[in-house]
Amino acid sequence: MRKLIVFVFLFVAVFFATGCDKEKPVIAFSKTPFTKETLYNTTNEFKVGDRIYFAVYNPKQFKTRLLKLQVFKKEDEKSEFWGYEYLYNRTLELKNKTTFSDYVVINNRGFYIFQIFDFTDFKQPVVIGMVRVEPN
Repeated sequence: MRKLIVFVFLFVAVFFATGCDKEKPVIAFSKTPFTKETLYNTTNEFKVGDRIYFAVYNPKQFKTRLLKLQVFKKEDEKSEFWGYEYLYNRTLELKNKTTFSDYVVINNRGFYIFQIFDFTDFKQPVVIGMVRVEPN
């Protein structure tokens, strides 16, 4: 129950931090590829082995055509202080300077943090999102 409350709190915090300002970049997650029809079918909960489709949108445009995606696993049960485990790092090439969409597959349960960086600044992420992966 405590994990659920923490997850809901973090989800609401991320939603209000990114979803209320139309000028800020956002990241959305879905179980299906993003199209005009499925754009609003977003979720942050997935099963092990599911494709986690993500879409990044920046209304002000990114500074370059390259982004850096980093995925970290949040150590919720093994660490008293909820440590982080580095999982994935990939360079993304944009076709236009405002949107990008792709997917990743995660094969272990847990909380995962997605960070998107502009290639000109690796200190401050442009947008951060979180998903939860549960066993089948």
